[in-house]
Amino acid sequence: MAERILILGAGHAGGATAITLRELGFSGSILVVGDETHPPYERPSLSKDYLSGEAVDPVWLAPAERWAELDVTLKLGAKAVAIDRDRGEVRLADGSIEAFDTLVLAMGGRVRRLPLPDHPAVRYLRTADDARAIAAEAKPGARALVVGGGVIGLEAASTLRGLGLTATVIEAGERLLGRNVPAEAAEWLAAAHARIGVEVKLGRSLQALEDAADGAVLARLDDGSTVEADLIVVGIGIIPSTEMAEAAGLPVAGGVLVGDDYRSPADDRIFAVGDLAARVRDGAAARMETWAHAQTSARAAALAILGRPAEAEPTPWFWTAQCDHNLQILGDPTAGDAVVARGEAVRLYLRDGALVGAVCLDQPRDFATARRLMGKTLIAETAGDPATDLRKAAA
Repeated sequence: MAERILILGAGHAGGATAITLRELGFSGSILVVGDETHPPYERPSLSKDYLSGEAVDPVWLAPAERWAELDVTLKLGAKAVAIDRDRGEVRLADGSIEAFDTLVLAMGGRVRRLPLPDHPAVRYLRTADDARAIAAEAKPGARALVVGGGVIGLEAASTLRGLGLTATVIEAGERLLGRNVPAEAAEWLAAAHARIGVEVKLGRSLQALEDAADGAVLARLDDGSTVEADLIVVGIGIIPSTEMAEAAGLPVAGGVLVGDDYRSPADDRIFAVGDLAARVRDGAAARMETWAHAQTSARAAALAILGRPAEAEPTPWFWTAQCDHNLQILGDPTAGDAVVARGEAVRLYLRDGALVGAVCLDQPRDFATARRLMGKTLIAETAGDPATDLRKAAA
């Protein structure tokens, strides 16, 4: 069994891997190296409570004293730069070397930046420090331009409106949330944003930033129109941090390639978890950037590291909270061949009659029931009646 486990990345997935290893009984050394100066925290609050100031701190993965109790060493503010698989070592930016028997890659990714020169009005949202910097600029009455109509951009727009700013969202795609939310559910949230006064411009991209006479910024869009803003928040996704893995000869494909147990097919000692892991399923590699996947991938990798049997995996899910609404997405709605409308705010996606996905807007009870019914055949007529307990829809 490995005696020295080195985890690169002190975010949610990296921290959860360390905690799970201890909970499963691993007694060797665990070192977690992260380039941020904060101990591991969860990211969902960054675009919501933490950005708004309602939360003084991000949601820590564990209290500070817990890391010492677990005998997990955190080396923060340190950046790994190279993996030497032959020697079982990682070199850090300060020249120091950390040895490993097992290596877990949990570096996630870096923000995708605008293809424009840097501008002091532009803020990216990925880390706790990013959220603090945006909050410091978010003055009531100011004008915010949000670039990106995905989950992060829309949550930020909602939060900024709550802080008293005006907000305009520009999205290059034909609709909001095009990557991971069914079109009808995306329309629910688009309507919610319209109700709170967020202006959305679809099919538009940012072409240039010019300084305006009043100290603001003039954002020029691809159709020649302009938007004046005091603050520009960018949320257009991440670029997975695969460079070290690729340089070390590990296979990558939009992420670090791993098998079912999150182990690299090229090296039994190396795992990748969280946003960085590109798991091969049905012949294709796919990443998942969700809170739930940070948790489940960490546990699956920890079990594999310790030689324990794999556990049954929960159905993937995620949520987004914006405009005083909570949208929950379960499974894979795109896999459905039929949709059952259950009232105004629940959609159930069936394939050959069996439940393969669901979206629920402010319906936590139906969502919890749907999780238990995943994979089961449903009676569509019963499932579509919001007055009937969804549990009774099981055939």
